[in-house]
Amino acid sequence: MLVLNDDQMAYLLSFHQVIAAVEQGMIAYELGEVMAPKRMHIDHDQDTLLCMPSWGEHYFGTKLVTVIPRNKEKGLPVTNGAMLLNDGDTGVPLAILQASKLTALRTGALGAIGIKYMTPSETSSIGLIGCGVQGIHQAVFACAVRSISTIHYLHRNDEGASRLISFVKNYFPDVVLQRSNSAEELLSKTNVIIAATTSAQPVLPDNESKLKGKHVISIGSYKPSMQELPDAIYRLADKLFIDSEFARHETGDTINPVKKGFLKEENLFTIGKLITQKVSIDVNNTTVYKSAGMAIFDLFVAQAMYVQAIKMKTGTNVAFS
Repeated sequence: MLVLNDDQMAYLLSFHQVIAAVEQGMIAYELGEVMAPKRMHIDHDQDTLLCMPSWGEHYFGTKLVTVIPRNKEKGLPVTNGAMLLNDGDTGVPLAILQASKLTALRTGALGAIGIKYMTPSETSSIGLIGCGVQGIHQAVFACAVRSISTIHYLHRNDEGASRLISFVKNYFPDVVLQRSNSAEELLSKTNVIIAATTSAQPVLPDNESKLKGKHVISIGSYKPSMQELPDAIYRLADKLFIDSEFARHETGDTINPVKKGFLKEENLFTIGKLITQKVSIDVNNTTVYKSAGMAIFDLFVAQAMYVQAIKMKTGTNVAFS
């Protein structure tokens, strides 16, 4: 069995290859060619265990992830886990992948797909709220789908800001990174905003005049009690795009707009319908996209990584039976 760590996974696929793998997963999901049961979500005090199985044409996989908020105080990643990839015909375990890196890469691709299909092609800047692992990956993946010259970011921690700058410069040395002191300042400088936080409360002002014409992507909220975006963005947008049908009932950013009457249930669409041109939008108007993640996306990236690792003879082979 092949074991792939985060350093090996970081360079197996290009950003465009990861994005292509996630898009293939979205299309397969729309066509009903894959199976992904609702993920098991177990809370223990403030901690969370997620179990996410998925089944495709040639492979199936299971991702186990822990979310431990107090790890911040210990200097450890909040999110940890592993992805087991199996042969679809025999069930034989083929590979174990480091789940945190897999999650960061496929989530970066999910955000980039939102930018690719829901913002004007001439977009040259983004605003980023949250400079953790998910945030820094959102930044570089955004640069892969648009000619980004400037990233405006909101982060009050110098260490986090330094990590963002170093990470982006490693891949896109010409991109300028500018710090904003408030969400209002961030909104005044760019039309595309990505929120990648663990906040349970909206991180943008609930002000329609400041949000009109903006393109907003929420990555962080993952519970019904969490709403990362303000009500105003949902009052402005005539559609809310989500990455899977599961997302309808998983976060406050999908539940509350319908509950409060800002959006009708039938105006929530999977972004796969945008990709397959079953639904259209005007990217010059306000757009909003909520990504909650789904095991299918992990599976498609994991299988692409496994195939590439075999070709490149990368990873560590261990005797499993």
